[in-house]
Parts: sequence; structure tokens; C-alpha cells
Amino acid sequence: METSPRTDTPRVAAAVARLRSTGERVTPARYAVLRVIDAADLADEHLSAEQVGTRVGALEPTVHRATVYRTLTSLTEAGVLSHVHLGGSATVYHLAVAGEPQHERAHEPPGEDGHGHVQCVACGRVQDVPPHVLDGVAARLLDELGFALETTHAALLGTCADCRR
Repeated sequence: METSPRTDTPRVAAAVARLRSTGERVTPARYAVLRVIDAADLADEHLSAEQVGTRVGALEPTVHRATVYRTLTSLTEAGVLSHVHLGGSATVYHLAVAGEPQHERAHEPPGEDGHGHVQCVACGRVQDVPPHVLDGVAARLLDELGFALETTHAALLGTCADCRR
């Protein structure tokens, strides 16, 4: 049984529509994962698979944690979610919904939402970085080394302003 989209945010509704347009089912697990990740995105949170699983369990108690992990993988493969690797091997997830502004650059894979991430090695805080901030570095790497940087796939590590004080 598919969940009603009555209370969907526009981003969740777009993700559901994208899944349906490609013939994918919108199961309670998929719907719960989309809602959890959308709420995290709106709150500027970066959730790991484990954190998504905990929140999905609170929202939809019948969804097993292993199902959440499989759902994260399938939604990423379907292009509805994007993921970013952080330091310490953690991976966090975002909605990557068609129809949102895409930043078409040679160094970004198609379908990514176009923002980068930085993570503080001292406190662990993760911040979103507007796509243009890394354009100079990406262009220089491409020009000098022929290396196409994927700024949306991994976080750059450093020290945040608060920890540097």
C-alpha cells in the first residue's frame, strides 16, 4: 500500500513523482526515508544511514533497519538521493530531486544537487558550501592536471572558524 502524498513537501512530492515516472514503487520504507531526509535537509542536518534508520524507526516502526539501508542504496541508484562521504568513513544523504536548480559544470556529475561540503576535523561539524566557492579549485585542477573534481561527492576536511579561535 502506498502512502498518501497529502502532507508532502514539494521536494518529497517531486521525489515521489520521479520514482513513479520511472516505474519504481513508493513503499512505506521509501516514503519514510524521503520524509526523514527532506526534514534533515530543511534543518541543515547531515544524517548518516544509522541516523536515518533511527528516525525512520520512530516514524514508521514496522520498517526494519536493514530495509532502510537497502532503501538508501536503491534511492541513490535511482537518482532521488545523493550521498557525500565525510571524514572517518561516514556517509550522509540529501534529496537530489529533478527540477531543482542544477549547477552544470564540467567537474560535477549530472544529477547532483551541486553543493559541496566541508567538515571540521576538530568538532566534526559539516557545512554546506555553495557550488561557486570551489569553482576556482576545480578549474585549476582540470587545467593543470586534467583532473575533474567531483565537489558534491566528498567533504573537504579542515578546521572551522570556531575551532580555530
